[in-house]
Amino acid sequence: MTITCLSEVPLPERCVVVFDLEDTLYPERDFVVSAFRAVSALLDGGAALDRMVELFDSGEADVFGRALDETGSDLSKEHLLRTYREHVPTLTLDPNVRELLEQLARDDHPLGLITDGRSLTQRNKIEALGLGTILDEIVISEEFGSGKPDKRNYRHFESRFPGRPCAYVADNPVKDFVSPNRLGWTTVCLLDRGSNIHPQDFDAFADEYLPEYRIRSLA
Repeated sequence: MTITCLSEVPLPERCVVVFDLEDTLYPERDFVVSAFRAVSALLDGGAALDRMVELFDSGEADVFGRALDETGSDLSKEHLLRTYREHVPTLTLDPNVRELLEQLARDDHPLGLITDGRSLTQRNKIEALGLGTILDEIVISEEFGSGKPDKRNYRHFESRFPGRPCAYVADNPVKDFVSPNRLGWTTVCLLDRGSNIHPQDFDAFADEYLPEYRIRSLA
């Protein structure tokens, strides 16, 4: 079912609302551009930024290799990759999304996060977005020891908030919804508005991989 926003989803009372991070709470492309800005500062003082973004948007698989060739830098690709992963990003949480999260909390919905990635990278994103003071529980794959779609990542919230129903709000049908569907959670997909990193080809998946609801906007 496709509807307008999360407020139209019939969430159960006292439901734990768990979110994905990238392309759900913020656009992942924002992190990519922030990381390219940090990398380009090393390469040539920042002049390579636009070219790196252009390569990324064109689908280039080896942006760093091309950037090194074109700038003539003697830095290693590993150095650039480490900078990409470890830089402190410049990210902003949409005020409407923040308002939504705060309203859910006021309505007795504990808030959680399940995200895959390296601890340092994901923690830097969470800190930059100011989510650490809003979310009640955070599961990061490197810290937790497993990634989506492992059921353990979702069952953690059932254990943390016993007796409460749960919902998962995310964007990627490849791995986001199959486990919470099997666990009886409410599943909600935020539809791609044209900038998502992962495509949403719903027709390519069996029903158990698909969200119960599709929304055009969070807030």
